[in-house]
Amino acid sequence: MADSEINTSNGAHHADQQESQQKQQQQQQQQAQENQSTGIPEADAYRQRLKRSPYDAEAWHGLLRVAMHAGDNRLLDETYGEALKQYPSSGHFLSGFAGLELSRGNRESAESIFNSNLFNVPSIELWKCYLDYVLKSNTNEQGMVIHPESRATVTDCYKLVLENIGLDREAGQIWINYIAFLGSAQTHAPYEDQQKQDSLREAYQSAVVIPVLRVEDIWKDYDAFEVQIDRSMAKLALSKVSPAYTAARIALREMNKHFESINKSQPPHGLPIPPGWTPREMEHLNAWREYLQWEISNPLHLEDDSVLQQRVVYAYNQACIYLRLYPEIWIEFADYLMSLGQQSEALAKLKQAGEMLPSSISVQFAYAEAAERQKQTDVCKKVYEKLVERTRADIDSTNTRYTHKLDKLDKHNKALDAVKAPGGNEKDGNNTSSAAMLDALSLDADSDDATDEDDSDDNESTVSNADFDYSGMQVDDSGLNAATKLKVSRMKKRIGKLVGRAKVRMERELEEKREIYTLSWIMYLRFIQRSEGIDAVRQLLRRPRSEPPGYVTYHLFVSAALMEYHVAKRPGIAAKLFEYYAKTYSDSQEYIVEYMNYLINSGDDTNARALFERFQSTSIGDTSDMWALFSDFEYNYGDMGAIAKLDKRYIEKFDHESVLTRMAARYSYLNMDYVPVSEFGFPYRKDVSRSDVYAYGSSRRYGADHDGAHSGEAPEYGRAGGAGPDAAADQLANISVGSVTGRFLAKSQLLTSVASGRYSKPNLGDMEEYTPDIEPFVPSETPAYAGDGYDMHAGAAHSGSQPHMYHLDNGDVLCYVAASVAASDTSGFDASSINVDMLLSAILQVPSANSSAQSHYRPLMYMPWLNRMDHHNGPYRGDRPPSRGSYSRPRSRSRGRPGYGDSDGGGHRSYSGQPTRSFSRGAYPHRQPPYARNTGYNPGGSRPYGRGGSSQGYAPRDSDRGTYR
Repeated sequence: MADSEINTSNGAHHADQQESQQKQQQQQQQQAQENQSTGIPEADAYRQRLKRSPYDAEAWHGLLRVAMHAGDNRLLDETYGEALKQYPSSGHFLSGFAGLELSRGNRESAESIFNSNLFNVPSIELWKCYLDYVLKSNTNEQGMVIHPESRATVTDCYKLVLENIGLDREAGQIWINYIAFLGSAQTHAPYEDQQKQDSLREAYQSAVVIPVLRVEDIWKDYDAFEVQIDRSMAKLALSKVSPAYTAARIALREMNKHFESINKSQPPHGLPIPPGWTPREMEHLNAWREYLQWEISNPLHLEDDSVLQQRVVYAYNQACIYLRLYPEIWIEFADYLMSLGQQSEALAKLKQAGEMLPSSISVQFAYAEAAERQKQTDVCKKVYEKLVERTRADIDSTNTRYTHKLDKLDKHNKALDAVKAPGGNEKDGNNTSSAAMLDALSLDADSDDATDEDDSDDNESTVSNADFDYSGMQVDDSGLNAATKLKVSRMKKRIGKLVGRAKVRMERELEEKREIYTLSWIMYLRFIQRSEGIDAVRQLLRRPRSEPPGYVTYHLFVSAALMEYHVAKRPGIAAKLFEYYAKTYSDSQEYIVEYMNYLINSGDDTNARALFERFQSTSIGDTSDMWALFSDFEYNYGDMGAIAKLDKRYIEKFDHESVLTRMAARYSYLNMDYVPVSEFGFPYRKDVSRSDVYAYGSSRRYGADHDGAHSGEAPEYGRAGGAGPDAAADQLANISVGSVTGRFLAKSQLLTSVASGRYSKPNLGDMEEYTPDIEPFVPSETPAYAGDGYDMHAGAAHSGSQPHMYHLDNGDVLCYVAASVAASDTSGFDASSINVDMLLSAILQVPSANSSAQSHYRPLMYMPWLNRMDHHNGPYRGDRPPSRGSYSRPRSRSRGRPGYGDSDGGGHRSYSGQPTRSFSRGAYPHRQPPYARNTGYNPGGSRPYGRGGSSQGYAPRDSDRGTYR
């Protein structure tokens, strides 16, 4: 088919197309040259991934792997250089690059890497690489150090390495190698032997008190070292270090748990990624924070504060490597240094954080405040000036980027509209060949951010070059063919969607940039007010005031006006500022509400009412915020005539308002909403909307949605269930918090008061008294006691007392009660004559009718032997009775090991599956009950159950075992 011609709409558009074609051809050639520089398709694919996602750790390692496999030195150098720009504190990349330079013989380049990064990046990988380099440079082929100068160099290197990273958990092998190096020294005189022993002892004692891996092996070697020198003095030498070693070994176990949590949630290859606040990232951050707090808590019980501070500083330095992109870690590190009085070090750390995180305004603010504390006002000014300059440039770049993108899309859209049948627009006199026109558009699409990075997270908005592929478009003598028409329609629809999305994203990013820019100015003005006064603030405010619309938000001028009111004590100037910018932000509801709130708080009632009347008929008055603020003011401080008129207008203005809702608002104050809740029943009404609920503040108390009520479901408020502390986060996200001044701000409710209706207070008067059935237990005929021993199954106690045992609740719970008879009552008493009410009253210390008999009974809490009695079979550990779900009961003849579950010495089985204690002396390692004495008595002639072949207390008889449930 012969080439067809497609005409453009005019000559100017054709000229623009030709100019754009030339530019795009140049860009395409440059891009092709970059892509052809690798010559490795897999490397090109990794580079494309990194272009879309610069923090793709897998892509970085994949690109390095491909470059090493291909042996492309130029690609390796470029990749390492780009990786170190992205991860300047990565010990892995630094050590790899230094190792690569050493393998090439570039010693100077490797030493430059070491000198630039060793003391700034406390990475054990980098220090190990440096140590290997020094060892290889000072040893022969067999790895032996021959020359004394070389030995001194290696020794100094080991000391330098251990001084900087000897506290690292993974430094155990370095300590072992260092000790082995010291032990390999040749001596030729007795004083040299002594020096060698002293250096080895010092190294051992330094290593065993640090929680490093393989610390147990180091301790064993140290033990052997001391024994070899002097067996008689070894025990004394080891005893001096043993407590510190024990603490280090225990701390190592805890540290391993912390690092297990850290390693489990760390990003791929341990490289930092920007915070996305995903659950995994939060887990990783919290794991590091817990570890840092653990280090601060001094788990090694160090008495030397300097050593503790050294450990904490090293831990923070490690956290700054792996959490480099989290500003809070840097700020907390600087705050810790300030708490130690190290102001200069804290300032230097914040400066380093600012270099690592140039886009973090929190780090810049913290750095400026730290400099201000040290009276370095010049530094503060430089920080703030640089900050406002950079944030303004961000707004310009965002505007330029999206404007360029929208222009590209608009150009494609116009080009599609200009596609016509042969002959074109003869009026223009410009006909362009089909191939030239379509090729130009295709080239333009290739360089057009067609694969938009901003759209990479949205499948619907992801565009490929195929969407702008004009090569398939053809025309015939009758015009566009059907396939071309379909493609043009599809492309125009696609472009329309992209334009809409680009505008939304542009506004969203610009809003964020404006907020950062405005906040930077507000912080700058605060600093100037503190350091130079309010007059300097007025001079500085001229700069942001001269900005064109769309750069600063109303917050800056609210801050400036309130500064005049509170600092300069000039309410007139503050009111003039509010009034002046009310013209600029006349369509901003938030600004007008802040203006009205200022007038109310400053006591300017007249202007507050005038401001309300001015804006109540505008679009701002169509929302209830301004009305709620002003009505709150009138209800508190207005007269009844004004209140009645306002309520009438309020009801006429909003359909959901009524006399009842206005009464509910008037009869409430702060969080006191008894009338609308209890008397009007707002939380349970279907004819009341959510806005009516929070209008009088009840949402502060209940905070639930009324949607369920309108759908026929019971609303979960107050006594009906309530949101309470278990409410979902999305239920509480948009609850408004009111105040007497009418500041209804959208703040999340952090605490929810407990609804008294939901958690009702029990009425003790409605409860029935419970009287258990008590039946006496028939004691055994076997002699009850001997000496000071006690046989509970026989029911006797020492010192002439006679206990009585009763079943409670059908035998599920057995209660042993021993009633101590007064010294004058030597005959005891008869069990059948016991008054049950009197007995229970004595136990519970409740007054009884028979007060004369109370002296015969000791309260339960004062019976130490009874407090330690098992509900069934005897004593147990502790001063409280066991829980109902874990008590044990006798089992038929069992001769197993005492105190362990099913085969314990007392024949017990634990209902909870836990081992039970035997009744021998071994069951009381802490103290002995008063009746458990080693009398050697064995009732019934049965085999003793205590250890050592003799009874150490209670020993159940065979005839009594298995008697109870």
